[in-house]
Amino acid sequence: MSGANSHREDQIDNAVTVRQLRAARPPSTFESPSSTSVEPRNGTGARVLNHYYLQQGLTQDIADELARFSFLVRHQRSTKPEPLSSQHIEFVLFGTVLVDGRIWGGNYTLGNLDLFTDVPSVNRLEQVQFLSATRTVRIPRGALRSIAVRNLPVVRMIHQRLMNYVQDFENLYGTDVTKPIHRVARLLDHLTYQQDRGAEIVIGALDPNLVIGPTQRDFANALGLGVSTVEKALRDLRSHKILAETTTGGRLNRTYRVLDNVRLRAVGCGANLLKLDMDRT
Repeated sequence: MSGANSHREDQIDNAVTVRQLRAARPPSTFESPSSTSVEPRNGTGARVLNHYYLQQGLTQDIADELARFSFLVRHQRSTKPEPLSSQHIEFVLFGTVLVDGRIWGGNYTLGNLDLFTDVPSVNRLEQVQFLSATRTVRIPRGALRSIAVRNLPVVRMIHQRLMNYVQDFENLYGTDVTKPIHRVARLLDHLTYQQDRGAEIVIGALDPNLVIGPTQRDFANALGLGVSTVEKALRDLRSHKILAETTTGGRLNRTYRVLDNVRLRAVGCGANLLKLDMDRT
């Protein structure tokens, strides 16, 4: 009898989700609609959504179902943090966001992925600021939950994302005794790597070697460093030709063009700049 009740509850849950998704238009993440635009689910958009979920290791039928409930969303750069909607999950394709003081790039998840608990109260929602133009894949939280309870691979995808977040947080923002330049380089390398992954999914994505958005103060606050310390680290990376000294079409204090990904990654792993220069010659 309990099994029948459970099956009935799932049917009700799915029916409610479908009715919600058939609303006239999907609600915006923010109260201000000017900062966010939902793209029409046309042929190109549908293919991008489907390809995105296939890239997560899901089968074609599951990817198709998730894509039917999803939207591509464009977020413009915002000037202050805002609480996320509790009704959606958004997977960042590319761009740079500031979430509760930490800097993240592509492949980050906006929203509470713990689908089987109550939605957190407004004062406990993540505060997000879009530091650059950002594109996301948005899916209603209820729809993702309904699909997950019927498809174990979706649960695995969610679990993997949670595990990746823990690993990335520890790697980027955990207790670290390495020098500030190594920590700055590690964060920049992470942002360019994730941006490159997003560029593989969406045609016309931002240059994967160009990080746009965070100021030196953003880096300092996120990493627990002084602004002058971050400025020196960036100056050293530029003087050793790992970052470009000038930018085109962007402010130098918000734009970071990577000239040498291999050496940037090496510095992020603790390599000495002078030794890297000697190895090149």
